[in-house]
Amino acid sequence: MRTSLALMILLVAAVALADSRPDAAALSRELDDLYRSDSSHGTMTMEVVTPHYSRTLTMEFWSKGLDYTLVRILAPKKEKGVASLKRVSEMWNYIPRIKKTLRVPPSMMMGSWMGSDFTNDDLMRETSWESDYSVEWGEAGGDTLLLVYRPREGAAVTWARVEAAFNAESRLPYHQDFFDEKGRLARRIAFGELREMGGRRLPTVMTLIPYAEDKRGHRTVMRYDEIEFDIPMPLETFSQHRLRQMR
Repeated sequence: MRTSLALMILLVAAVALADSRPDAAALSRELDDLYRSDSSHGTMTMEVVTPHYSRTLTMEFWSKGLDYTLVRILAPKKEKGVASLKRVSEMWNYIPRIKKTLRVPPSMMMGSWMGSDFTNDDLMRETSWESDYSVEWGEAGGDTLLLVYRPREGAAVTWARVEAAFNAESRLPYHQDFFDEKGRLARRIAFGELREMGGRRLPTVMTLIPYAEDKRGHRTVMRYDEIEFDIPMPLETFSQHRLRQMR
């Protein structure tokens, strides 16, 4: 009798926990919109660290939903003016040293952006969690919610599985883990340093740690210095003319 009662209590608790969770798709959508909303503009600093060197870039960025992104390097002087533009499904890089605009083919979206551990896809957000992956709840405990993403049939994505852990109360991410086709953990993006920015509370630092053998001792830290959301953002902001401007 006692065993049955204990089992009943556990079942009731599990149901109560499930009922208290937000909709998985809605939480996933919040992750898609975390640093974008309808539009966003700001500056950020990226530090690339390897066993042999480190370098720091300061950048300005503009975005409109998931379809439009412009990122321009402000410093150091050597890379000043280098810029990347995404318009819907196309991406270009502008290299001021040679005064060339180069189209980035889809096959290069998983390539490194400016020698960092972040890819073109990470920066430009070509991949949408909602569009390209199915999402379901994973097993987690305590104050953690876990979303598990698996590629939708026909989706042109690299990762065989992605797991995103969130704080159950704030619904803000702790980290994302990316797994390859053999089920191995390939990299982790950790979110930290919660601050009020742009009228909302969010993690202002993302640290990407790759786990490949040839990437031992590598990490890239992206720090949001300023950001504002839901501001007027005409589509002209994302033109190739703006891409080439040395602002």
